[in-house]
Amino acid sequence: MKIQNLSNKNLLSEIKNLTHTERKIGLEILKYICEIERRKCYIDLGYSGLFSYLTRELKYDESSAYKKIESAKLLKEYPQLEEKIVSGKITPTNLTILATTLKKNGITDKTQKLEILNAHENKSKIELQKSLFQLFGSETPKSESKRQVSPNEIRLSLTITEELQRKMDKLKSLKNKTKILSTVELLESLIDEALEKEEAKLTKNNTPKLEPEQVDDTRYIPIAVKRFIWKRAEGKCEWTHPQSKIKCNSIFYLQYDHLTPYSLGGKNSTHNIRLLCSNHNMHSGINQFGLNKMRRT
Repeated sequence: MKIQNLSNKNLLSEIKNLTHTERKIGLEILKYICEIERRKCYIDLGYSGLFSYLTRELKYDESSAYKKIESAKLLKEYPQLEEKIVSGKITPTNLTILATTLKKNGITDKTQKLEILNAHENKSKIELQKSLFQLFGSETPKSESKRQVSPNEIRLSLTITEELQRKMDKLKSLKNKTKILSTVELLESLIDEALEKEEAKLTKNNTPKLEPEQVDDTRYIPIAVKRFIWKRAEGKCEWTHPQSKIKCNSIFYLQYDHLTPYSLGGKNSTHNIRLLCSNHNMHSGINQFGLNKMRRT
């Protein structure tokens, strides 16, 4: 039946049923996220972490992915929240606000967290925000957020202290005597300088002095080999899914890995060393040696 043909009574009844279904679906998504993180099955697909999986594979924007992860963590810690979400005592939106606020304010004590959760049932979003403002004495902390505003531009929103703003203003005037730099110009200048400095460290003498067959038979990977590998990988995880060809490309927690393990005769040559994120390095070790052995290492 078309919506336009519903009576007022049926229309209001249906929207109530749909809202209940929406809460249940949202809850199921959070439970799936918890289980996916427990199994870490995104690693097999080429993603370095849950956040990367949610944004690249499931196409969530970064803000939504962050909020869902924090909400899922809170649900895992307090399973009793499931009934509260289904009943509407705590809405998915309020759960997200509570989860991110507790994290931003460094609330880790389980008893204190539970007291805060119980005290904020059956509240509207505005009521919750006012209560949290009174509780923490400041505006509810907001996470950094990014939004694509054009093919080549991203809008970045973040909250900084007045002290940091004063430092930025002072640096703007010192960096350029002819004009005051914009915040974007200042950031770009500082980042370019930092990148140039760090890349110079990594690419200095980047060609290994030893040929692969001449590398010493020790566990230690020569610095020249490391520099060569880093440049080849462009500072990114090199793990690639064999079928989909999805490449991890993570730039966090990078480690050098032997394709053929050192314990099995693998050499420290450029042909046998690759750059992996910590998750894919662990994944590789589990595939080669088994989970039990990797847990003992």
